[in-house]
Amino acid sequence: MLSTLVRGLGDPSMSDARVPEFSIDDVAALQRQLDACRAELAALRQEQATFAHGISHDLRAPLRAIESFAGLAAADAGLAAGTRGHVERVRAAATRMSGLIEALLEYSRAGRAALDPDWVDLGLLVEWAGAELREADPSREATIDVDPGLRVRGDAHLLKVLVQQLLDNAWKFSRTRDCVWIRVSGARAGARMHVAVRDAGCGFDMRYAEKMLQPFQRLHGPEQGGGHGLGLAIAQRIVARHGGQLRAHALAEGGSEFRFDLEAAPGG
Repeated sequence: MLSTLVRGLGDPSMSDARVPEFSIDDVAALQRQLDACRAELAALRQEQATFAHGISHDLRAPLRAIESFAGLAAADAGLAAGTRGHVERVRAAATRMSGLIEALLEYSRAGRAALDPDWVDLGLLVEWAGAELREADPSREATIDVDPGLRVRGDAHLLKVLVQQLLDNAWKFSRTRDCVWIRVSGARAGARMHVAVRDAGCGFDMRYAEKMLQPFQRLHGPEQGGGHGLGLAIAQRIVARHGGQLRAHALAEGGSEFRFDLEAAPGG
């Protein structure tokens, strides 16, 4: 019944005279269906939260133990060189797994966290994320330019994660360049702010532009900066939750550009 009503109301060819009348009992039945859908959605969200909690605690604990004991073993002066190499590989694998778990949790949070929309200066978030990247990798020379006036409406925490993922992506795939170069620009179009994050990194093949925004899809190996394959998927999910769309573009001169749109601040 609910689907019939939705189809009928969404059909532009249906005149007012053809819209079916509903009794009080019909409306009550529709309300019960709606309540049931809401309850099912709440249960699914609770299940996701429980699953994420389990991942966070039950998987991280043994990984921390592996990393810790592998570090102690590697520090043993009497350890044979070949064995030391094996231990270091075990330690590195545990570290990568820890990073993957954190990315999975971030991907989950991006899809289920309650939105707390407010007016946000996206430029400040870019500068913040850029400062964190420079602090984590101080040996890299980097230039990050951002347009002023990028005021949008959205959840400040999730938008910070969005900016972090896009800048981190540009940083990683610029490892073969002498200098990291990132340009963040924006232009208002009606009620939306269209933002572009451009870099001069290794770029990609446009045939795989859609694929690279999906979880666990990697177009580059570790030597080129490839990671767990979730960063852009997290960014895509956050943009979608704000009613926008993330698009990837390969630049003819090399590098990449990621474009997305958000609600613009009044007069911005």
